[in-house]
Amino acid sequence: MLIDNRIIESIFIKDSKNQSYLFFKDNNRNLVFNKVNTDENSTIVDKDVLDFSATIDENNRLHLLYLHEQGELIYCVYSNNSWQKNLIGKLDTKSNIYKYLTLFIHKNTINIFYVFANLINLNLWTIEHITKNKDNLKKHIVANIFSDKIINPFYIDSDEFGNIYLVYSGKEYNHYSIYYMFFNTFTQIWTTTPTKISSSVTNNILPYIFVDTQNNVHILWYSTKNGDYFLNYKRFSSVGESRFQWKEINLPKILGYNYPAIMIEKNDELNIICISDEKVLNLTSTDYGNTWIIKDETSVGQHPIYLIKYYNLSLNKAQNKINHYYGNIENGNVSFHFDNFHEDLKINSDVLSNGNLENEIIDDIPKESEESVFNSDNKEIEELKSDLAEMQNQIEIVKNDIESIKDKLRDLEEKSNNKKGFFNIW
Repeated sequence: MLIDNRIIESIFIKDSKNQSYLFFKDNNRNLVFNKVNTDENSTIVDKDVLDFSATIDENNRLHLLYLHEQGELIYCVYSNNSWQKNLIGKLDTKSNIYKYLTLFIHKNTINIFYVFANLINLNLWTIEHITKNKDNLKKHIVANIFSDKIINPFYIDSDEFGNIYLVYSGKEYNHYSIYYMFFNTFTQIWTTTPTKISSSVTNNILPYIFVDTQNNVHILWYSTKNGDYFLNYKRFSSVGESRFQWKEINLPKILGYNYPAIMIEKNDELNIICISDEKVLNLTSTDYGNTWIIKDETSVGQHPIYLIKYYNLSLNKAQNKINHYYGNIENGNVSFHFDNFHEDLKINSDVLSNGNLENEIIDDIPKESEESVFNSDNKEIEELKSDLAEMQNQIEIVKNDIESIKDKLRDLEEKSNNKKGFFNIW
């Protein structure tokens, strides 16, 4: 049986000018937008909001997508302190349930994900993916999922080229399994058959996926054993002895219940943040996932736990990647567990106990000295350098092919008629 996930979700965005923004739903289903560390009051974007998602593009424009109770799917762009709203479609919220609205932008392509089920049959859910590039719109059915009325969130991540990786939990016979799927951004095609990541003899829930800066793919999930839920981990790499294979890697014994474990990368170090026995744990790996140790832990405290979708354009993307954080939101202020990027927002046990948050902006991110990812001898280092050079050559070839394709697409677009309508936001 799936666990009913009751965590509160919100979105934190920091642009390249170090201005931070916060999106969340209050107890009255109002979608709230807040500029962090400013004198401006929080604003209500809309009322009776069922779900929402937001992101930021390379030009510091905020993008917001939300679903209204009446079924209106609204797309908003925030630029120069004002919102541009567009009604892009209407979903049948009277006959269907829609969950886990997800917005992802790569270059000029907008990607929208959601999962839905008909109220008559809540045992069958469908993940849909909508892509929009200028005047081209396409809908993909990613997966049909069997479930018992409740469905765990699916999660996506992407690599530097915009390829999308997705993980979800679905029922197979009497147990739930974890499945992985891949979307090729060049062919615009999803893999036709999902890859099963977990065992079929136990229940597997709360999957999470992460693609690090070296394009290794990591999947975390919980599986049952003797009535308890234990954290599991698999890794897919394009280099090393186990390249192009899913390799299961042992973790310290972590018991979970109804909060997904998440992964982040900070200064070339991977971190798993998970919640176990009223504690928030931080596991670290300095070899990109081959070995793990428990580094830090803190009390959950009395505050609600927020899973915060995280964007930060000021981070060094070569060494850092963060998709989600666990943290706390109180009175429009936000704080994160195990955070060394925002001293103004840093969370600790004292903050959790008294609820007071300091809000002093830190403009510069502390940089650590570079260290080798692998403890190798000189011969191994040279081999790695050679492999890296070869990979860079292949990347350049792919980039040249992409530019050629783009030129052909531009020629086609110039010959086509301009259209208006769905996603007319540029």
